[in-house]
Amino acid sequence: MEPGALLDRAAADARSLLAAASTRWDAPVPHCPGWDAAELVRHQGSIFSWMATIVTGRRRVSRRELAPGPAEPAELPGWYLGNLDQVTTVLGSADPQSATWTFSSTGDQRVAWWDRRLAVEVAIHRFDAEHAVAADDGSPAAPLDGDVAAAGIEEFITEFLPGLLAQAGGPDLKGTLHLHATDGPVEWWIDLGAAGAARPQHAKADTAIRGTRGDLLLWLTNRTATGALEILGRPEIADRWQQLRR
Repeated sequence: MEPGALLDRAAADARSLLAAASTRWDAPVPHCPGWDAAELVRHQGSIFSWMATIVTGRRRVSRRELAPGPAEPAELPGWYLGNLDQVTTVLGSADPQSATWTFSSTGDQRVAWWDRRLAVEVAIHRFDAEHAVAADDGSPAAPLDGDVAAAGIEEFITEFLPGLLAQAGGPDLKGTLHLHATDGPVEWWIDLGAAGAARPQHAKADTAIRGTRGDLLLWLTNRTATGALEILGRPEIADRWQQLRR
């Protein structure tokens, strides 16, 4: 997915996140324990400012250096949208292939890394906000954009999964896993016993999970899928996946 398209999708998801959260600021966010909708908006708005500051200065920046979001929910929308405009302007005007600091575990130090990170993070938290208020208005959270989800699946498997497996440290999450998207050409084969070594291919595995690209990413990040997932083979991996909390 091209950087410009990622930024466009991020901006749309960011506005949807705010729209959902502002219907009930005190709604608990089940997938972000301890947060309500207002805190989710503060978090995401702070991330916008943090990313923009990093790419502007092309250096590592601690989030503690930045001013916190407003305490009053009524002040959140203006602050949040200002930070959204800042990050999309900064990323949109930067050469995606130019160098900057990132926290990539694979050594990717390009602005393009942040384009993907922004789109994936906002998509997931937009889902979190809509899921949090769904009980009130009866509207289910919208599915994730398939192309953004595909980028998120790749990011999760290559950037985050090896570290999460190392942190888990126990013997329970072993074997091989095959992810198969039903709405696009996305397949991954993962060896959980080899620090998450993965290949984007179709191959036989101990456990196979089939679903839309969006639902596969939601499952990987321990969220509630919007549709049905098909789990084939040994169920242990699926049953124990929540060990990998981020």
